[in-house]
Amino acid sequence: MRNDVVAVILNWNCADDTIRCLRAVAAGSTVPDIIVVDNGSEDDSIEKLERLDEPFSLVRLDSNLGYAGGMNAGIREAHARGAQWVWILNADAVPRTHALSALLEHSDRFAVSASLQTSSEGPEDTDAEPYLAAAMLPKGRVQPFICPGCELGSHEVDVVTGAALFIGVAWAMQVGLFDERFFHYKEEFDLVRRIVEAGGHAGLVCASEVWHQQGGSLSHSSPRAQYYHYRNEILYVRKHYPRPLARIMLGEPIHYKTLSKTMLQIAVGDQDQRNRSIAVLAAYWDGLRGVDGATERF
Repeated sequence: MRNDVVAVILNWNCADDTIRCLRAVAAGSTVPDIIVVDNGSEDDSIEKLERLDEPFSLVRLDSNLGYAGGMNAGIREAHARGAQWVWILNADAVPRTHALSALLEHSDRFAVSASLQTSSEGPEDTDAEPYLAAAMLPKGRVQPFICPGCELGSHEVDVVTGAALFIGVAWAMQVGLFDERFFHYKEEFDLVRRIVEAGGHAGLVCASEVWHQQGGSLSHSSPRAQYYHYRNEILYVRKHYPRPLARIMLGEPIHYKTLSKTMLQIAVGDQDQRNRSIAVLAAYWDGLRGVDGATERF
């Protein structure tokens, strides 16, 4: 077991997914310490987790602090244990056997890295396809970077994101951990950017693979997910660009397309489309006003 590496799995009302992820980590060719952070679950997650035979530590939070707050609790615990690296994993992720070993082989290059991340109907599918987990940022514009796996094994990029990030604990502590104002979505993009701005390097380790069931914790199509996604896009721009309004209005045409589609769906869409569109409009309004944290409106 590698005591210098701690895997942190965030659980929120999804013990079955968490247990699947935990067992995949424990079955890897390199096994870290494992921490499960329960983010104030309201179901039977605690009972299920306490029945496990696999060795792990359970950190129980009294309420749902969002992805950012929950992962921060895990990173602080990893730091208290003297870990050098923290491997943060969504509960609905399944690391392949050599995923952590490959990350460690390239850890001398990167302060933060992401595995090649794939998705399909199930983790045992042989046709799982990679999805976006890394990008370059020429002049601040997001340019997707995808490698399905190559002989190099890793690539330096400007930013990484996704369901499985491998982070130097010292770097995370230095830049101030995840910004909990985001609550859910965009917080890892923000943290990685701050690490890179502080002098660390980001990498996509395509020799490491993690399967991910996208949208497991919060359905991407739900009004609440739409709200967090678009609001936090605006909060991110406000935080990282000196002229955020100009950036939103002139630098990112996608916003015009999003708002045009939103208005059309409010006018002619079905009830579900209208509900999501109302959430998107609220997201833009709140993001421009600097509203952050959790919402219960959708």
